[in-house]
Amino acid sequence: MERKSDELKFHRKKNILKLFIAIYVFSGIIAATHVYSATSSIPETYAIRREVTHIMTAPNTVVDNQRAIVKDCFLTGKKVQFQVVFDRGFYYFIFINERSSLSQRNQFPMVSAGTYVIRRDATTNVVCQIKIFLNNDPNTFVRINSHREGSSLEFSLFNSMIYKNVLMPISVDRLMTEPFETIIKMSDYIVNWDILYSFYNETENRFAMNIAKAIDEKLHTLNDSDDGAQEWNRDFVFIRNGEPNPQNGFNCSGFVKWVTDGIFSVKTGKLMEISKLKKKHLLDRKDTLAVAFEDERDPFFGLDWTRNIAMTIFELNTGKEAKMSDVDVKEYPYETYIDELGYSVSNLTAILYYLAATNPGHIYLGSVNGDFGRNPVLRQHYHVVVFAPYICPEGNFYPLVYERNIKRPINEFVRRYPREFIHLVRIKVDDAFTLSDIPPVARE
Repeated sequence: MERKSDELKFHRKKNILKLFIAIYVFSGIIAATHVYSATSSIPETYAIRREVTHIMTAPNTVVDNQRAIVKDCFLTGKKVQFQVVFDRGFYYFIFINERSSLSQRNQFPMVSAGTYVIRRDATTNVVCQIKIFLNNDPNTFVRINSHREGSSLEFSLFNSMIYKNVLMPISVDRLMTEPFETIIKMSDYIVNWDILYSFYNETENRFAMNIAKAIDEKLHTLNDSDDGAQEWNRDFVFIRNGEPNPQNGFNCSGFVKWVTDGIFSVKTGKLMEISKLKKKHLLDRKDTLAVAFEDERDPFFGLDWTRNIAMTIFELNTGKEAKMSDVDVKEYPYETYIDELGYSVSNLTAILYYLAATNPGHIYLGSVNGDFGRNPVLRQHYHVVVFAPYICPEGNFYPLVYERNIKRPINEFVRRYPREFIHLVRIKVDDAFTLSDIPPVARE
């Protein structure tokens, strides 16, 4: 799940690092003329941090009396709040960027892009750690700790530690007044910073956002029904046998079909055929025990159902015969993809962020799988769900989750399936999307 730097390799390259440090010293001179980029997702505060260095290095008696102050930052054209907090033997020097809107000004949210939290030991007066928030999520940050060779970096992406022990040949106390760009330059030999600085595509993100809005508008009209779905002609039926379903409702599989029929029906005038979505991919099965219970338990139903939906829409959009490799999500680099299982649900938020940042304009279908049933216990795909992740122009990430006729916060979803896996398939989206109206249930 995590990438680690190779400390032995690091020692072998000491001569290279000496040159690296020399380049760093020179780049520090250039940094004094650094111009803030409005497209950067991390607002720079190094000018303010340099202004108050005398406070961060002052004796404890001086630091104890320091009040919060607000300074203008010429780098961003906004204000930065500087405050000192003492807690359990450490001083914390905190730099928070202003977040303002037409309705509110002088807002300084602690958890926001570019917030620096610098920790100094009150006993030794040594600056030993820097923590930098990267967006509005408290579990997305870079943390830099002291190391015998300089410092080491770890990178948490939505509570997934994607990098750890990344060595940098510069001490923490020197980094505390450097631009964030210096951290990038010192660590990009391992860290892929493109996940934060990827090109923002407003159009592609808007497609996913609009689909989410359309689902939100009609969620309250949906009826719940075990094994319920709509057939190609819009009749409500039971998935297992195709018989009429008087409840006019959906289970999780029927709900996922209803959402994706919003893409399919615009171009075809009808909905997808249930019989085609139930097709079993028996030749591709890896779990031989589960295969023995195909007829009795149907343990791969959710995997087949989501893959078949995604492949059906892929063929509609491209005119090409689809393969599973065309729709399966396998490219997340910080966890190993496992055939038929996918990825850990515990890392789901980070995975969806990576997908939205690197390949926007998709929604995703997920098949939750884990140990299920008795005599025997099988790895079974027992639940399916829709994800509509997108990033807004301000950089905030919205990993929207829809399952069985409801919208659920992703943190709650992860807590419900903490030890499960989720297999993901992708579906390209655009403006062509219309959800079917659901007729009310006839009351006797």
